[in-house]
Amino acid sequence: MPSHALRHVVNITGDAAKVHGALTTLEGLKGWTMAEVSGKGGVGSQWTLKYPSGPTFVWEVTAQDDHKVAWKCASGPGDSAGTTVTFDLGKTPHGRVQIAFSHAGWPHQQGNFDKCNALWGMMLHHLRSYVEKGKVAPAYS
Repeated sequence: MPSHALRHVVNITGDAAKVHGALTTLEGLKGWTMAEVSGKGGVGSQWTLKYPSGPTFVWEVTAQDDHKVAWKCASGPGDSAGTTVTFDLGKTPHGRVQIAFSHAGWPHQQGNFDKCNALWGMMLHHLRSYVEKGKVAPAYS
């Protein structure tokens, strides 16, 4: 069965530890995901993200170190269950934190694949805004 992936890259002006915390702590995830978040974090644990008037996702943390955070979707709508999200953290030549993001394991490129591509782009914009400004900015500001 073929596997497809969504990919995005975002550069963030800020401290790498703050970016990492935004991806690995309850307070951090609440700061940018716009969801009701529960969980404790750490490899083997789960995050539950419940969106107002939207779906609920359960993500299992499969990797978490200074350079990589990865989750596997344990529960979610459509074809999302079983997919994996990876945030690879690095530095740009100008000292910004770079996140190379992927959401892999999609069985096809229809339906939720396109919707999730757009939503992750918006969510990564929220992540950058949260780290740089301490709050989430509108998608168009």
